[in-house]
Amino acid sequence: MRKALWAIALSTAVWGGAVPAAVLPGAEAAAPGSTAAGAELRELRGYDTRGDPQAALRHVDAVLARAAQDPRTDPIDLLYARAVRARALSSLARNAEALALFRAVDAGLEARKAPLTPDRAGLLLHIGSELGALGQLDEAEGYTRRALDLAVRLAGRESPEYAEALYNLALLDYQRGRQPEAIPKVVEALAIARAHALATGEDLDAPAEYGISLAALQLNVSDAETAVVTARETASWAEARLPENHRLRVSTAQQLGAILSEAGQYAQAIPILRATLEKRRAILPPDSPQLAMSLHTLAYALDNAGMRTEAGPLYDRAVAIFEANPDRIQANALATMVGQQARMATWEGDPAKALALREKALAIARRTSTSPEDPAVLGAEYNLASILFDAGREAEAVPLLAHARAGLMRSTAPGNRRRISAAGLAARMEAEHGRPAAGLALLRSELAPLRTRLLDRATARLDVVAMAFEFRAAFMQLARIALRSGAPADGFDALQMANLGDLQSAFSSLAVLQDDYGPQAREAIRGYLALAAQSRQLRRARDQAMIAADAGRTRDLDGQVAELDRKLRDADARLAALVPGYRTLTAVEPARLADARARLRPGQGLLLVGSDETGLVTQLVTRDAVVWGEAPVAARRLVALQQRLRASVEAGLLDQGRSGFDREAAFELYRLVFPDPVRRALGPVRDLQILAPGSLSTVPFAALVTRPPEGDDADPQALRGTAWLLRDRAVSVMISPEPLPRRPDRTGHATFAGIGAPVLGRPVTLAMRSAGRVRSGDLGPAALRELGDLPEAARELQAMASRFDGASRLLVGAQATETMLKQTPLEGARVVAFATHGLVGGSLRGIVEPALVMTPPQVPSPLDDGLLTASEVAQLRLDADWVILSACDTSAGDSENAPTYSGLARAFIAAGARALLLSHWPVRDDVAARLTLRTVEGARRLSRPAALRQAQLEVLRDPAVPGGAHPATWAPFVLIGD
Repeated sequence: MRKALWAIALSTAVWGGAVPAAVLPGAEAAAPGSTAAGAELRELRGYDTRGDPQAALRHVDAVLARAAQDPRTDPIDLLYARAVRARALSSLARNAEALALFRAVDAGLEARKAPLTPDRAGLLLHIGSELGALGQLDEAEGYTRRALDLAVRLAGRESPEYAEALYNLALLDYQRGRQPEAIPKVVEALAIARAHALATGEDLDAPAEYGISLAALQLNVSDAETAVVTARETASWAEARLPENHRLRVSTAQQLGAILSEAGQYAQAIPILRATLEKRRAILPPDSPQLAMSLHTLAYALDNAGMRTEAGPLYDRAVAIFEANPDRIQANALATMVGQQARMATWEGDPAKALALREKALAIARRTSTSPEDPAVLGAEYNLASILFDAGREAEAVPLLAHARAGLMRSTAPGNRRRISAAGLAARMEAEHGRPAAGLALLRSELAPLRTRLLDRATARLDVVAMAFEFRAAFMQLARIALRSGAPADGFDALQMANLGDLQSAFSSLAVLQDDYGPQAREAIRGYLALAAQSRQLRRARDQAMIAADAGRTRDLDGQVAELDRKLRDADARLAALVPGYRTLTAVEPARLADARARLRPGQGLLLVGSDETGLVTQLVTRDAVVWGEAPVAARRLVALQQRLRASVEAGLLDQGRSGFDREAAFELYRLVFPDPVRRALGPVRDLQILAPGSLSTVPFAALVTRPPEGDDADPQALRGTAWLLRDRAVSVMISPEPLPRRPDRTGHATFAGIGAPVLGRPVTLAMRSAGRVRSGDLGPAALRELGDLPEAARELQAMASRFDGASRLLVGAQATETMLKQTPLEGARVVAFATHGLVGGSLRGIVEPALVMTPPQVPSPLDDGLLTASEVAQLRLDADWVILSACDTSAGDSENAPTYSGLARAFIAAGARALLLSHWPVRDDVAARLTLRTVEGARRLSRPAALRQAQLEVLRDPAVPGGAHPATWAPFVLIGD
């Protein structure tokens, strides 16, 4: 009996979760018989009970009833038919009933001295499986090994019977906690099952079942890259070979979505999980735990992608189902799910609700756990202690935190998230009691090994991104304590580490990219991924040795880890040599505060912003001073303000600036990003460079309002008179506090190259909103054409070209292909402009690195698939003072965790650009040329930020520009570079 490993997030128990039930009543209850009953019984042996087990049970019962009326029925056939009925019961998680019936069948066959056949081996296997489902592992292993031996004797080692027995042994390894030992067994079983299915067309469900389990095992040993590949292959197999509503076909899709989510690829996971949820709603009862798992997994992905408004009700429904079915879930699942509800309440700004839910979660964890040291209990204690401390109930918080910290220190290794979080709360308590230096030392010590690992090239890039997001809150805590304790350099570093996931801009999946390069690069990627997987396993083993206080084994494993790290650094260097753009897109090193200040000129300032569940922390750095401030704000409120600004921009785009602009939201957001101490210190700063996380980086900072607005939001005169941040200072954004490569600007004629206006589909203003296939992950030529033509883009590029001296090169329309671009020498152009759609890496399913849309080919190829990716950009040979990306990001800003543009920016800097003008939304053609040209011309006498500011002010003040006073018209561009 095959059962998949459900080991993702809050999964059901590995064996499906048995529900005690009465022993099966006799299946021979009479119904009108048929002389063909024997043939029907024999046909049942290969019957699929897993696709729709309830329907299968009804069918088997009908066949058994007819057979019972036929005196000529072969008793052996009848016994094996009852085994099929037991299989259906098992598929329905009625494991006790299934086991009783399997045993009865086995006893009947033994009594009749039935011949040993592969079917008999399968029966032994079913008994072992059901025993495993009921937790009787030793007896289960005995039956399973008997089945394996019998399968070898009767059918051989390439038979499906052998594969199934081997797979079931792997399940037992898993349940005993020996996951690494299970993987090779499942790999071998999967290979046999695929070969058998392809050769015979039979047992098509077995590769799907085994693939689901293999992906789960790979993820559980932290090999997320390989797990994603396995899950994709498994889902493709099931989609091609199993009926649409087959349970396993739906499960393979669910598994793929869950693994993508666990790997941090939320944008790719969400559409898959949405589709799976709808399938399960159609085929499962409304109180099914599997349905609850779909609800939870989708909620988790939405939550982490920043779409928490949608995630909250899904969490609530999942909890309701789990509460109604407490025996079918892991013991601590309900506590964890209620904890998710508490997180949502905190995000919504409802501390009373959050506190009540944290108390409920701890009560559930204590009730369902076997020990007060259970990780679920310790985690719930820390979470409750944190919220109690925030509520001023420190006396209640202290003993909870003390117990949680002591347990976590014993049961976890340094670098564990819960352990570090608990240390962060202890550090806060120290700081609140007038001992900020002690709190800072405590948390800095806990985070030091993690910081080292995050910055070490021996750490797999995907792990860096995942770890950076996982520990963002801890680094934000460190930043707060450091700044409160008068340690600005530590705060400066901590804010950069908190933003590391945004700054990293790593490829979201090297495994997916491995077929895009030559054989040497493919082999290098595979070798790197294999070493990364070994590293994760070794580190886990070392952590276990440390927890067990096994000093000798810890020393031995320390040496192995160090040697493997050396190999990983070498493999990383090889990748950098073979995969263009890899180093550029993944290398980030925090700047030192002293160095950053030394580079600043009078009138310049750096603004670092960090955010977490409790609010914002802002640090202003100038040559002469370092000032910081905090702005407590519920995360939901912060997102709502950004969405209001985005909605104002979109309305202004649709009606050419005739609609109003939400200046109240812009004013409130300004006061949050620039808290009082920072605002007071801004006076001498005229050139402000900003580093902000997630969707905050997509805010049009120049369009923030610095004083309470007056007049009508839709009145052009009121808009022109508004105290925009633009009026007081020039604004640019950073992709790192480290300086970008500096190359002197070129002299002579300002030559121009323009690329864009690709041949796509029907023109649309907000392209991504109508590109359903692209949003769901389809990146084929037909899907890309859904984005729509940009008819004004060609005129924009032509207008820009006409204003530059010297020869210009234009690749527009049908010429705007990857092939033409890669064949065109661009080194001579001082200004290179792209006017096309942009896709941000990680924001959409299937986009593993940021890309620009070109004219799609009829037949995609590795050289030309219609997407110019960041790694391909890095291969361009540029010597440009300016790169202009017009209408680059049509998707950012939809959530609090919206991906940033830094990947494309880094790629163009690596290719030879000195500065970039990048737009957050489509730019009107009558304004784009004016803004860009005036900026380029103004930079001959002003700094680049000042030149962009001057160009924006000219549009804002010019009454001849329709809608020119609206920020949608004058504020689309952001400057990157000095």
